Formats: sequence, C-alpha cells, structure tokens
Amino acid sequence: MSLERVTITIPSETLSAAKEAADREGMSVSAWLSRAAERAAKIEAGLIAAEGVLAEVDPPTPEEQAWVDAFMDTVTRPVADGESGAGDHAA
Repeated sequence: MSLERVTITIPSETLSAAKEAADREGMSVSAWLSRAAERAAKIEAGLIAAEGVLAEVDPPTPEEQAWVDAFMDTVTRPVADGESGAGDHAA
C-alpha cells in the first residue's frame, strides 16, 4: 500500500473528536482518519450500487413496505433494561 501526505482542513471540534476516538483505539489520528475515510467511501459506493439496483426493480407493494417499516421499527428501537437486544428479528 502506498501512502500519500495530504493537508486537510476540518473543524476543530471534529479534530478533537477524532483525536479522542483514535486515542481510545490506540491508533494515530492519521490511521483513524484514513480508516474513517475508507469506510465512508465504501458506504458511498454501496449506496450508489443500491440506487442502481432499485432503479431496475418495481417499488414495494404497500404490504411489503409496511412489513419493512415494522421490521425496521423493531430492530432499531432502543433496548430496554433487562432485554438482551437479540430479540426475534428473523425475517
């Protein structure tokens, strides 16, 4: 892997948060920011790919959309005290 030196400008608060996160993970700020940029680029590529797929399929029926909405409500709700968080999230 080749490395390149770059100069970036980011808000002071963002840099402070990045430094704290890097410290918690035992990484340099450079390595932490590099990993964060790599992850962001992968997410962006995935979103672009998903848009391409969605452009080729029919939109969900109201019933299918209702199922997805209910499922997402279930899996994204905060875990209450005493719950394991595992729940029954099978599709």
